[in-house]
Parts: sequence; C-alpha cells; structure tokens
Amino acid sequence: MKELEDRELRKLRELSNKCSANKKVQEYVRDVCFRIKELLIHYSRDTKQDAKKVLEKYLGHTAAPASFSTGQIPAKYITKAIDAGNIRERITLIMNFCMSGCSVILWALEKNKYFTQASIDVLHKRLYNLTGISDIAKINKYMKRCERKGCILPCKFVSLASDGAVSASRLSAYPLNNALREPRVKKIDRYYVKVKDVYPKLSKYELEYIKVNCKYEIKNNNNKLQWISGLQYWEVNEDNFYIKLMRHYKQMVVCGPSGNTDLNLSIFRLFDNFDINLAIFACISQMCNTPDHSPCEILLAALPYGLDDWAIDQDSFKYIYKKLKMYR
Repeated sequence: MKELEDRELRKLRELSNKCSANKKVQEYVRDVCFRIKELLIHYSRDTKQDAKKVLEKYLGHTAAPASFSTGQIPAKYITKAIDAGNIRERITLIMNFCMSGCSVILWALEKNKYFTQASIDVLHKRLYNLTGISDIAKINKYMKRCERKGCILPCKFVSLASDGAVSASRLSAYPLNNALREPRVKKIDRYYVKVKDVYPKLSKYELEYIKVNCKYEIKNNNNKLQWISGLQYWEVNEDNFYIKLMRHYKQMVVCGPSGNTDLNLSIFRLFDNFDINLAIFACISQMCNTPDHSPCEILLAALPYGLDDWAIDQDSFKYIYKKLKMYR
C-alpha cells in the first residue's frame, strides 16, 4: 500500500480542524447528545433503572471496544461532557451509543415516540422484514431474551438508507476473499498520533482517562498517544474494487469507505434535527484528525443517507470546504 505523505496528513487534519471549530457543527453534535441523553433518561424511568447507571452503560467507554480510546472519558464525567465538553468527547459519546443502544431504540419504537415519525415508520417496516413479526412489543420481548443470553443483537436495523440499499461501507466486492483491508503486520512510527496533532486540545477528562485507563502519562506535546488510528491499524488491499475506484479518481485513501460514518448517520437520522451536511462535518471532525478516514471515504458511506450532490469524480476536499462556507 502507498503510504500517506506528511503533507497529506496535514491536509486531513486541517480539514478536520475546520469542521471541529465550526460553531454550527459543534451545536449540532451537542444537540444530538442532548437528545440521546433525554432518550436514555426516559428509558431509565420507564424501565425503573438508575439514570446514572443507564447513561454510563450506553454512553460510557465500556460500550465500545477497548481499541476505541479516542475521545473517551471516565464515566463519571458523561453529563459534564454532554453539557460542556469538546466536540470530540461528544461525538465519542454518540459513537458509544451507536455500538450499544439497540435495546433502547427498540424500546423507543415500542413507545412510538422520541424519533421522527418517518424514522419510526421505516424502522417498523425494516423490523417486520427482518423478523416477520408486526407487533413491536413481541419483537422487543424476543430481543431482550436474546440479549440476556449474550446474543449479538442486529443493531444495523437502525440504518435509514433511503433506498434500503446496503451502504457503501458494508458492500463486499467480488471475489469475496478480496478483502477491503487487513490489520497491519507492522506499525508505522509516523502514523502514531502525537499530542500536538490533536484538535481540539485534550480536555482534563480525556487526560484523566488516558492516565487511569490507558496507564499512560503525557509529559509533552511530542508524546505519542495510545490512540490507534484507522490509518495505523489497517492496511488496505490495493486490488479491492473501492480502493481501485478511489485511486482512479485521485481520491485520498486511508482505510476505504467508513463503517463508523455508517453507524453515526444511522443514529443522527433518527432525530428531528438531522442535517446531512452537518452530520458529515461531524464525522470528518472525528475521523480525519487521527486520521481514521479520508473525506472521500466518509462521503461514500453517506451516499445512502441522502447525500445527493456529490459523486466520486468530484474532489472531496473542495466539496467539503465549499459546503462549510454555507454554515458560517
């Protein structure tokens, strides 16, 4: 695989920083966090659970794999981060919910509220197609029984791709053994994220998490963080369809189409404040700093969610910068 040059890393981080610094992007991410928090509080009351424990279960760092350490904070600071945290902390909380919130979403569907009616209607239809059961209460009961037995719930039903198509980030290219990416055999030193590369600056909550949970103390701005970026973890297969397509159109390749964008947009689109552009900017803020993905890889994953004015033959950086000007 062709390695990213330093100038390309700078280009990614500059775009990420622009998205992170944009007030409307910050407000959008904050508002989604507020909506998820409110959803979880209602869920805790209805299920007679302690609200603090529910927030920690679905938004805390234990909801995500241990490798997802970027932006994580100690669970005791979740409410403070929602109210006044930086954009990275808040997007990380949303991502944690993406990975854990299936049963809560099922509960909200049973109550027939908290999400837009259009979202509820689509999810009801998807669940019927998935299970053959039209009664959401019966589906919920069955899912809960599976969850108690350690079954992995089909959380991807929350996808609201408008045409019902498999999203770009999940599509397998033929032949099936022609994988998109594989873990790197050898780490590349300059791909480690240094403290000075991080924007916004690490918060006191993030620093505490790094010290306590990662057993690592930062001493200066040149210290390497324990974060393992997508760029550091994955090596793409140059023979894969998507990688060849991106190379053909001179798009920047980091890891291929973004699965985390797929998850984020699945949650963003549930709520009545969904804005496809702001949602994409939020994903770029999160994933282009470390980096985990390029803007093209994020845009590819956004296509099934309503992105209709970009195609892979367009310069993805120019497209995002032009769109950002509309959200000053």
